[in-house]
Amino acid sequence: MELSNYELVRYPSGQFVLLRTGVNAQGLPASGPRDVVAAFTSEMEAQRALRRLAGINEVAGTPTALAG
Repeated sequence: MELSNYELVRYPSGQFVLLRTGVNAQGLPASGPRDVVAAFTSEMEAQRALRRLAGINEVAGTPTALAG
């Protein structure tokens, strides 16, 4: 999973929202609408979710398979 397809946004309310961006023909993030993947109240939880999306094992730092 490409992390460049995702954004982590912190809102003034303190909420962290993980967004997925579209990709144009050149493989760069598109300027269109974004999909909300998840919302978090903790930056640590949001960062952990991003690492899971990238397939990075938090303990060993090695890739891991994702179910689904």
